Amino acid sequence: MAPARPGARLQALVVEARARGIALEPLPLDLGDREQWPAALAALTQAPVAGFALVAGINHDLSAAKLDESAWDHVWDVNTGFHARLLQAFSASGTLAPGAVGLLVGSIVGSRGNHGQSAYAAAKGALLDLLPLAPPGLRLNALLPPLVPSPLLAHLAPAAHAHLFASRSLDDPDPVAGCAEAGAFLLGAGASYIHRQAFHADSRITALGWD
Repeated sequence: MAPARPGARLQALVVEARARGIALEPLPLDLGDREQWPAALAALTQAPVAGFALVAGINHDLSAAKLDESAWDHVWDVNTGFHARLLQAFSASGTLAPGAVGLLVGSIVGSRGNHGQSAYAAAKGALLDLLPLAPPGLRLNALLPPLVPSPLLAHLAPAAHAHLFASRSLDDPDPVAGCAEAGAFLLGAGASYIHRQAFHADSRITALGWD
């Protein structure tokens, strides 16, 4: 099941998955609308869940002094709030299958901060605090992905975008595929010994710090 905002991108994901033999069913959901949460939580906990990945992110890039409360709430709900409620729902429903595994997708900004990304950094940092709250029987980790082409970076000027991607110390011709492989590893049996960890998959910042 793929919870996401309805639109062409969701439909394209469903078509691609089905072409690969994956029975993917879309669940239209805007994580920024709390009124949609109850129905989505009910749908996601109605049957035994063997594994899940929560891949969501939104940013309002302003300093704390310039960011209004509604923007703070929106960033929190999409990046962390729904994730916390889903973990609570799994605990209450008892619908996790034996050996269930989960993956949260965070950001290096959540552990190091970044100028002008106060709300995003706070929300992604709090996401890591959900790891110890994993329901009993759930192996839960967080993936901190590498820089990838993303709508979150669409506001950057071309020069700033080029500088950001030039900061990687490793040549990564396909960071999207590499990130997907890292996520698949954490969800697979080969990572059965990894639990409640933040898995750093970025190519530079963790090791060398910001410029």
